[in-house]
Amino acid sequence: MLVQVIDSARSSLLFRAASGVVAGLCIAMVTGCSLFSSRDGATVRYDLPLTVQLRSDPSIARAQLTYQDACGQGQILPIGAPLHDLLERKTGRVFEKVLPGEAGSSSVPDGYVDASLGPASVDLAIPRKANKSYPAMVTVGLDFAYRAVDGKVLYSKKIQSVGRGEVDVTEASCEVKGLDRIAQEAIGYVTDGMAAYLGTAGKIVDAAQARKAGGPQATPAIAPQPAIPGPASSPVDEPASVIFRAIVRTGNHNQVLQAGEAVAIEFEVKNEGPGTARAVELSVAAIPPLIERIPEMVSVGDLQPGQVKHVMLDGKVGTVKDVVSAELTLTLRAGSPSVQLPSPKKFLLAMKPGSATEIAALPVDVDQLPKRTSLLKQPKAVGIVIGVGQFRESGIARVKYAARDAEAMATYLKTIGGIPSERVRTLVDTHAFKADLAESLEEWLPKQVDHTTVVYISFTGRGVVEATTGAVSVMLFDSTATSASRLYSLRRLQDSLASLPIQRAVVMLDLSLEWAPGKEPTEGAAPLWRQEKNGKEKIMWMIGNRGVRDAPSYDQGRHGLFTYHLLKGLGGAADLDKNGTILAGELCTYTKWQVLKVAHEQYGNGQEPLCLPEPGQGASVRLQPVAWFK
Repeated sequence: MLVQVIDSARSSLLFRAASGVVAGLCIAMVTGCSLFSSRDGATVRYDLPLTVQLRSDPSIARAQLTYQDACGQGQILPIGAPLHDLLERKTGRVFEKVLPGEAGSSSVPDGYVDASLGPASVDLAIPRKANKSYPAMVTVGLDFAYRAVDGKVLYSKKIQSVGRGEVDVTEASCEVKGLDRIAQEAIGYVTDGMAAYLGTAGKIVDAAQARKAGGPQATPAIAPQPAIPGPASSPVDEPASVIFRAIVRTGNHNQVLQAGEAVAIEFEVKNEGPGTARAVELSVAAIPPLIERIPEMVSVGDLQPGQVKHVMLDGKVGTVKDVVSAELTLTLRAGSPSVQLPSPKKFLLAMKPGSATEIAALPVDVDQLPKRTSLLKQPKAVGIVIGVGQFRESGIARVKYAARDAEAMATYLKTIGGIPSERVRTLVDTHAFKADLAESLEEWLPKQVDHTTVVYISFTGRGVVEATTGAVSVMLFDSTATSASRLYSLRRLQDSLASLPIQRAVVMLDLSLEWAPGKEPTEGAAPLWRQEKNGKEKIMWMIGNRGVRDAPSYDQGRHGLFTYHLLKGLGGAADLDKNGTILAGELCTYTKWQVLKVAHEQYGNGQEPLCLPEPGQGASVRLQPVAWFK
């Protein structure tokens, strides 16, 4: 049974998959824990004028991941050292000075950061030894708090982050290769999350401002958020403001649900107002009523100011007989009129009977713009969109949806990206000669930009790779199969962007690649994507196909596979941390994993996107907002 979900407020991890029939439910409440899922690990510095001492719990040094290797034997991957190293480095990005946890320092801290290990696990199944790659997921959690010198807690949080990727095994060995890289990704994400929470916590910022002003630190007499609802309450006439998010985890970690497959649905509800939210309930409704044995109403109870609760629903999937479409609505309700509640979240469900091998994911129609309007306005931004699907030389293979990709991307840049229409140029097929692209990039673009400009470039079509250098060039309408004179190199594009006085640039490439005629590629030859220093800090590359192969047309979505998921991500699905803002790093990370999954499941090929700079490498361009829904 297949389920695909569209959230009118947010999609992707918010009910990316849901079941038709879920049974055997178990409901649990947990407070004070937040989901921090697979966020882009980019560098942000806060440099709060505080001296803190980082105190790592012994669980950090002992941190390890357990898993079974290709022979089914238990193995241990220690992660304590890299976790402790990143804790120190990321804490150093938040505060002006960080003292080691060991006693003996002559400096007197303004406060303490206490950190301990949360959940840490590996999700990996290797059915047999073979020369093959298998998907793996690593979860790493952190519990941390900031304490003033008098011991009062100004902020505390529990977060979890996920690293995803593939591990390699061979017939000749039990060894699993690549798990350490995925673990490092999860560690990078979770420590970035800790830094972001500490660097923006209101009480900590107040303490930093007081220290900078030379006065006493603001250390309000509040207790840390209780692990369970405590007796303290606020006046009933104070207003409360409740928000919530939801994540669905499936047994197979994909969007194809089979009969009997385990499903875990997690709701996180938080009171952000000064008053108590009383008698909060979560309503779950489906039209038609295809979800059986799930409570129509789940009681959350009272929420104190700042309190967070989790509602966890565990069950398994049943079956449906025919293809059906349904609408699932999640609504919060409260027992007092002074509670401000969020809008209901609505999801469109597509369900189809059959086994996982018989089912192809039913796509969201990305040609219909999201119902919610993006609030992002970029009056100084510029977009150049190119789609070349046919060529003057008849011997060059066509790219089926290139023109359609370009037209849709131009629409999204204007409506979702908030770029004025007159500042978006679209070059399609017979209007995409090499001279047209050169004029747009090298003559028109420089006249439009200043130091605040963000440039967006999208290219869908074909490219060629030099066998000896790995240099990549794109083909225009007037390009030929045998001559490089009418190609436009990506190096030329990079140099052009790097020379401009712009703030940032985001380049999206959905290319089918082939070797340039001439010298045969040597063993190990590959396209050269790694950025040189020229423009590295301000150019984000979203590459849909890192290898020399055809990028498949995604006939179900009537777009190229990579562009389809870029558009879907821009429409809301790439909001991985559910804060209403989609960053360039989030968009590329979301698209990469969607393409990897669909390419493997439906096409059986090795198409793999690439995001440059990669997560954790600290480029601020990954923080560029590309959509804003909140």
